[in-house]
Amino acid sequence: MLLKVEGLVKSFRGQRVLDNVSFELKEGEVVSIFGKSGAGKSTLLRCINGLETIDEGNIKINGEYLYRQNENFIEGAKGETLKKIRQSIGYVFQSFNLFPNLTVLDNIILSPVKAYKLDKEKAVERAVKLLEKLNILDKKDCYPYELSGGQRQRVAIARACVLSPKIICFDEPTSAVDDEVKKSIADIILGFKKENMAVLIVSHDKEFSYSISDRIIKIEEGKIIS
Repeated sequence: MLLKVEGLVKSFRGQRVLDNVSFELKEGEVVSIFGKSGAGKSTLLRCINGLETIDEGNIKINGEYLYRQNENFIEGAKGETLKKIRQSIGYVFQSFNLFPNLTVLDNIILSPVKAYKLDKEKAVERAVKLLEKLNILDKKDCYPYELSGGQRQRVAIARACVLSPKIICFDEPTSAVDDEVKKSIADIILGFKKENMAVLIVSHDKEFSYSISDRIIKIEEGKIIS
């Protein structure tokens, strides 16, 4: 099992945003967490990616605990364990979060080179292969403002995949895109599935979620209802 979430609780200012959430994700599986805006979907994704701490529960990724319930406190991964976990999971943000002052290529290789000390030549080689695969290699020297929304999304996908993660997470991948871009996103996700990568999607797009997923998890007011 690549991802296991058990009894996850997360609160903001005393209000529970996630309430006893538990689910699993296995290799080669596409799972959508479907729910209305404000249901807790994006918070869940941020917790899984270590961008939010949790109040209760366990999150285990690729055999390592990101967060672990230890009696009355939560133990978070540190050092090399945390680094290993972060290499195992990629995150495509809803707003893409590209650096506007960096080219497409530099956006992709920045973290691998600076944070993970990957050889720059190797990072560039990986980035070029990903851009070619995503049909935007001709944009490698462009800046984000020169790209369409669909192209920026592909850059964000390439950046999330450059460290060869086992899990890739998408936050609202079809938000404000047309049908053509939506189809291309579906094709990319199905390509990941063929490569045995696990894909976790949070979305309020019911049609897309049901068309692309092996399994749907419904969430309402921070609770999984099915």
